Amino acid sequence: MSNEEDQLHAYVLATIGDQIPAWPGGWPDEIDAALIDAVFSVRAHYGSREAGRESGVYGAVQRWRRQREAANDLRVLTGTTVEELRAITNSGKIRGRYKAEVVRDAAAALVHAKIVTAADLQTREPAARAAYLSVSGCGPVTWRYLRMLVGSDDVKPDTWVMRFVRDKLPEIADPDDAAALITAVAGRMGVDVRNLDHAIWRYRRANPGAPMAAPAPPNGQSA
Repeated sequence: MSNEEDQLHAYVLATIGDQIPAWPGGWPDEIDAALIDAVFSVRAHYGSREAGRESGVYGAVQRWRRQREAANDLRVLTGTTVEELRAITNSGKIRGRYKAEVVRDAAAALVHAKIVTAADLQTREPAARAAYLSVSGCGPVTWRYLRMLVGSDDVKPDTWVMRFVRDKLPEIADPDDAAALITAVAGRMGVDVRNLDHAIWRYRRANPGAPMAAPAPPNGQSA
C-alpha cells in the first residue's frame, strides 16, 4: 500500500465520500455504439439522457442505435460512408478530422484484425488495442474508455479525472499511473472501479476551480 494510494483514498473520502453511485453504464455487447461513444466523447459535452431529448454524444450514439437492431457488428460501420455517419451523429472533429471518419477508420482497422463484436474485443485485447491505436485520433485514454463501454473494468484518465488526481498528487503526470491509483483505491473501498472513475469525473467537472496541492518537497524535506 503506497503513500500515494493512502493520500488519494483520503481525498476521495473527503470530497466524494464512501457511497459511490453506479455509473450510468456503457454499451455491453454493442461494439458499434461503444466505438462511437469513445471517439465522439473527446472534448465534447456528453449530453442529456432524457428520453426524447437526448443530446450531445449520448444523442449521437442513440441515433446510430435506432438505425440498428443490435449495434454489435463493426462491419456495418465499415459499410457506412463518413457522410452518412456524420448525418446520423454530428460533425465534431478531432485532430482536424471528422470524428465520423475516425470511427469508420477505427472500425476498419478492428475488422481487419478480426475484431467484429464486443466479445471479440474482450477476448483478443492485444490485437484490438494495436488496431485501435493505429488510427489517427485514437489514443490510449479512449482505448481504456472503449474497454469500459463494452463491459470491462478500467479507468478513463481523461482531463477531469487527471485533474482530480493531481489536485492531491500533482506529481502524477502519467495517465497510466493515475489509473493504477484509482484502481487500487476502488479495490480498497470495495467498489467497482468504473463507478469510482465516474464519480471522480462528475465531482471534478462540477468543481472546475478546485485547488491543486503543492508538490511534495523532495526527499522528505520540509517546505
